[in-house]
Amino acid sequence: MTSIHTNLSALVALRTLSTVQTNLSATSKRVSTGYTVSDAFDNGAIFAIAQTIRNNIAGIVAVNSQLGGASGLLAVANASLGQVSDLLTQLRDVLTRLSDQSISSDTRAQLTTQYTALLNTINNNLTTATYQGTNLITTSGTIGVIQDVLANQLTLQGQNSTIGTVVSGLSLAAATSLTSAGTFLLQTFLTELNLVATSLNIVGSLNQRVNNQTTYNNGVHDALTEGLGALIDANLPAESARLQALQVQQQLATQSLAIANQGPSVLLTLFR
Repeated sequence: MTSIHTNLSALVALRTLSTVQTNLSATSKRVSTGYTVSDAFDNGAIFAIAQTIRNNIAGIVAVNSQLGGASGLLAVANASLGQVSDLLTQLRDVLTRLSDQSISSDTRAQLTTQYTALLNTINNNLTTATYQGTNLITTSGTIGVIQDVLANQLTLQGQNSTIGTVVSGLSLAAATSLTSAGTFLLQTFLTELNLVATSLNIVGSLNQRVNNQTTYNNGVHDALTEGLGALIDANLPAESARLQALQVQQQLATQSLAIANQGPSVLLTLFR
């Protein structure tokens, strides 16, 4: 039935056009953003989950940044201790010569000067091994560095309790004494040398822990990123094809509405 009051064909065409335009708008949004869910209006529950994952990812990035600072601190400590270990090798050469009771007083004086210079250099290397205001070697206690998004701490051991006696232990008087230099070399010096080796081992182990934690965090970061993508990333090739199809549907629905709107005008022909 054709009526000038109710145009059913136009209503159907209009409803179809409205649906197509809604779908077209949603598809265009997915194509432009690259997400199937770009805000809470798309899907509140999924968007909330995605935001939580993004928050965790940001937390891991921040944690790894702090672990990077810990790596820097350990690298400086390792460089300092490594240099000190090398200097102790030179110091041993001087001590060995000082242990020879047959050398002249002039030679002993020259070796004493060399010993003092090496000891001062060792002390300087230990006290200036600072990274961002922190010196792990001269720290007596421990330093906590955040290691995960739960704020658990990775503990860095200060080395002052281990290596703090190196400079004071290598006293000039005992090392240069005519009668005690040999005993000093075989006892005190070897003790201090072992302390430096122990600190090098501790710093190396701590660096490995930091590297392992960073690697683990990177793995979690990648897994979260992959999961987030699976949750909200749009399939752009499929969305592109859908967009083109909807554009065709929109044109057809518009044409159908135009044809349906011409229906009541047919009634005018009955009165001509």
